[in-house]
Amino acid sequence: MLLNKIPCLDKGYVALLSSSCTSSRLNEVALEFFKKEDSKFLRELGNMTIIMKCPLFVQLHLSMYNLKVITIPTEELDAYVPNVGEIGGSSTSDNREISDNMKATTDALLINPVAYQKDGCDRFVSQVLMPVSTYTTVIVQGSYSEWKRFCEQPKLPAPVKAYTKAIAQIANVEWF
Repeated sequence: MLLNKIPCLDKGYVALLSSSCTSSRLNEVALEFFKKEDSKFLRELGNMTIIMKCPLFVQLHLSMYNLKVITIPTEELDAYVPNVGEIGGSSTSDNREISDNMKATTDALLINPVAYQKDGCDRFVSQVLMPVSTYTTVIVQGSYSEWKRFCEQPKLPAPVKAYTKAIAQIANVEWF
């Protein structure tokens, strides 16, 4: 499937899968049936479905909204690790040390579920210690108003904000 992926963080992306009732279509409906040129009152009819590769913490954040989230099974395990510039410590050397430590810790945590399963552990139980920075791929569907509410959240952590900005880019093309 050919997707126009907008990169997010180090290994993630957001891509439009489908949209219905874009702003131009809603304007046509408003003009034909309501004799108005403005379709803002019809925006609730707009709907967008996207595919995202995002850390679990972003997926958890999505679940706080009235969005339908379907997880796509994947075999590869990968995790978001903040780079030196994203750490926000007092010095570059401290940031580098923290980033390296986060990478080593995350790599170890990603090995454990696979090792536990090879030792006979139940798949679900083996993933209990999975870091929230682990990437997952999801299909997310929602109305214009829910996407707008999700994208306009104030005071988000920078990694989540990266996804809201990418989704807002897509929504702006579809509805504005």
